[in-house]
Amino acid sequence: MSLAVLELNDQALLIKNQNGEVFSEPGFALQTGDGIITGIEARKQAWLQPQNVYRQYWRNLNQTELSGDLPWARHHADIAFAQLKTLLTSAGSPEQLVISVAACFDDEQLSLLLGLLSAIPVKVIGVVDSSLADCMYMADYVHGPKGQEKEKTTLHIDLHLFQSVASQISFREDSVQITAQRVLPELGAMDIYSLLAKHIRDKLVKNFRFDPMDAPQGEQAIYDLLPDWVIRFESQSEYGMVIPSPRGDLPVMLYKSEVLELLSSRLNKLTSMLRQFSDNDVSFSKNARMISILTDEFHASRQLKAHQGVDSCFKFADDLIAHALLTESDDLHRITSVQQLEDKSAKPQLVLRPPGTATHLLYQGQAWPLQQPLSITIEGDRVQVLERHDTNAAAVLIIEGEQVVALHKNPKATVELPHIALCGMELHINAYKFELIEVCNG
Repeated sequence: MSLAVLELNDQALLIKNQNGEVFSEPGFALQTGDGIITGIEARKQAWLQPQNVYRQYWRNLNQTELSGDLPWARHHADIAFAQLKTLLTSAGSPEQLVISVAACFDDEQLSLLLGLLSAIPVKVIGVVDSSLADCMYMADYVHGPKGQEKEKTTLHIDLHLFQSVASQISFREDSVQITAQRVLPELGAMDIYSLLAKHIRDKLVKNFRFDPMDAPQGEQAIYDLLPDWVIRFESQSEYGMVIPSPRGDLPVMLYKSEVLELLSSRLNKLTSMLRQFSDNDVSFSKNARMISILTDEFHASRQLKAHQGVDSCFKFADDLIAHALLTESDDLHRITSVQQLEDKSAKPQLVLRPPGTATHLLYQGQAWPLQQPLSITIEGDRVQVLERHDTNAAAVLIIEGEQVVALHKNPKATVELPHIALCGMELHINAYKFELIEVCNG
């Protein structure tokens, strides 16, 4: 049966079939009188026809009814379905599919995604975390000779259109696994592009008394140029670009030092996290390349190849197919761990059981059960954990399925929860860190 691997990152959704053919397009969709057009053609109209173009349907993958008279789409899931059909058709309509997804897809969205794919139809035989797929190949490089292996970690950074994901990948003797993940919803590629577009506009207003954002054509022209312009800063400290206008082409000179200063506050949270790992290892996905370029101190960090993740998925596709035949089950779990064989030259094997879901919160050596509401109160430097629902607490948490859910959050508190409740992952409330663990038999 024909097989393909689909990587879902809305900066560049990518599918590769078993013949080695690769097809990719961004997460933009244009609604026309004849139907929905997706990909680069839709992006070329995004600022010309903003009322007809959608670009957050992957981030907000759901079945909430959209407003307005939309003959071709009831909700974001319908738009995503149109793009999935386009990609799969381009890849030759494979019969079997492995999907690579980031932690920003929650369980509900993943379930909806599997439903959309089954309606195409295509048989999904595996769901692999994209950060694991990206980094799996590195196991042979981070370990020493046989008998001298030592644990090592890398922080994997992935950038989507409207959010980013940081994943800690651990290489331990004979395994590669995700040990912590954090979704940063305030940092996406479009956030960076928007700041850069405003920077260009300010320069044109200052130099020519011309605001390109006043006209859709000028705005579209700037956003069309930005991706190529950012990549040029990898080897250039300044770059001259030309913006078309009713007055003719207007030149503008861009300086990397100005851009780094402009983006420093936007990237502050991420760069602070990166600095904690800078002495160890940081890996940027192909889609996060612009972050490494626009954060000078991480310019030399590892840059992963464009097809690294999908190629890794193909390496263990046989295991996924065999498992699907043995179990004859549609109950798929996101794969977050890979077991390496004794023979490093052999292909890796998947840990096909679901990852261990946390049951307790660990703080200062004490474990607190999360099956019932757990209140965390922070007053100054004092942290109090209570097994009840206290609306005066900084946060009230509970485990629901494979997720940590905040039943209550104090608006003055900063609460950062992991996307999935796996053992070893961390959550942060203000300046305090708590670990998720599994406790058996109470």
